Amino acid sequence: MSVSLDSSSVTVNDPNTYKLVLPGDKLDLNPEVPITLGPGVYCDPKTQDIIPVNAGLENVQLNSRGNNQLVYIDYDSRRYICAVGDFVIGTIVSAFSDSYKVALSNFSQTVSLSYMSFPNATKKNRPTLKIGDLVYARVLTAAKELEAEIECMDSSTGQDSGFGLLEDGVCVDVPLSFCRKLLFDDQFPLLRMLSKFCKFEVAVGVNGKVWVKCDDIKNTLACYRSILQCSKSSINQYSQIIKNQFKILSNTVDE
Repeated sequence: MSVSLDSSSVTVNDPNTYKLVLPGDKLDLNPEVPITLGPGVYCDPKTQDIIPVNAGLENVQLNSRGNNQLVYIDYDSRRYICAVGDFVIGTIVSAFSDSYKVALSNFSQTVSLSYMSFPNATKKNRPTLKIGDLVYARVLTAAKELEAEIECMDSSTGQDSGFGLLEDGVCVDVPLSFCRKLLFDDQFPLLRMLSKFCKFEVAVGVNGKVWVKCDDIKNTLACYRSILQCSKSSINQYSQIIKNQFKILSNTVDE
């Protein structure tokens, strides 16, 4: 299965703002354009004021038509909190009569994945996932005090849209901010650098997980080790890190 990095609902243009904000600060938003809330922001139900709840970089992005603005705070955190629309990679941990329980991160509450949240799913035609399988999904609901729900399809079209079972490959645990750069920053060079050494499939979850798969195990391991090391290094070191990892794996196999 080929997995696309396209965020489907939002086209990332040059951000309107990239400034440091603190919880409670006023955000630079256009009140005449509909707003979609992302991580790190909160809408007061009484005043309808939109305020940041985390300290970080303010990001305001328009979609391709300019009729909707996405606002979120880019902050570094070790704990993932579900937000509607997030792309996530989860592990099946249990199965029930009508749904699966999926773990999105270690030591956190599981989320629900209904059997009907797959393309062409019916009561007779159910998905056959096993405990331990990886799935690429989108957060459908994330209400407070309730279990979050995810789906392995685009509910607006009924198509898989790149979501579903992630077969073979390896999954890398990286910082949440690193995953957001991979998904939303068109200028982030890591994947383009990797593509010069091998062909691969990749899925990025904002819950701090990156899945990668190549045609052979040697390249898969080289990509895994490159992504893991690059997540802890500066961008100007990426090129050398990737070269070294592919060279090490190549020499190991040859020997």
